[in-house]
Amino acid sequence: MISVVIPCYNSESTIEMTLDSVANQTYKDFEIILVDDGSFDNTKQRIEAFFKNKNIAYKYIYQTNRGVSAARNRGIREVRGEYIAFLDSDDMWHPQKLEIVSNILKDASIDILGHAHTFKSNFSNHYGLCVLKKVSFFKLLLKNFATTPSVVIKKKSCGYFDEKMRYTEDHELWLRMALENQLYFCDLPLSVIGREPLSEGGLSADRWAMRKGELQMYKNIVRYKKSLLPLYPFLVIFSLLKHVRKF
Repeated sequence: MISVVIPCYNSESTIEMTLDSVANQTYKDFEIILVDDGSFDNTKQRIEAFFKNKNIAYKYIYQTNRGVSAARNRGIREVRGEYIAFLDSDDMWHPQKLEIVSNILKDASIDILGHAHTFKSNFSNHYGLCVLKKVSFFKLLLKNFATTPSVVIKKKSCGYFDEKMRYTEDHELWLRMALENQLYFCDLPLSVIGREPLSEGGLSADRWAMRKGELQMYKNIVRYKKSLLPLYPFLVIFSLLKHVRKF
């Protein structure tokens, strides 16, 4: 079974679209864990109305507002499936997403799978086999390999997001897991991201805050892997140069 973890906050305008994309999956052995991070709109009512008269396993959890990482971590603690798939409350999946990734993850050597995404609902009607590539730790160190709604992880390999981080917390978690697990990337765009990463309104809209998050990520990973310490100054320079280039 695949456990789908969806954090939500004031998501009344998008949550039904997101849930529809899960309900319409060709692969049906899933559960949905919704963690409401302190919404004060009609998110809960929209969720309850969506599941009424539907034979779908789901769990709704409400918590006071603690941030998306805390919401995802709460969802991770509640899952019952062999795999964990992340989805945000304003994003969607291709109908074959869970079918395709479940087939790939049957390979015992693959612990974490990311795939491509798109910003438009222009999915192909049917996807065949994807081109699968192994992602090395050092390649991941320089570039995040997949957005959070495009990542599926074997439960036994899944860590927790750093709740003190508001930016690049996903990249930081993938790096920690990559120290002991095999990461692979599938080239099929199986997710529609509702907002481009640097668009107005997203967490990553604040470019400098995002860069500081990346610097914190490098500091964290050097703490976990001491042999990377000589690389740390170069990683800092690399991050700052990316920031300057944006302007």
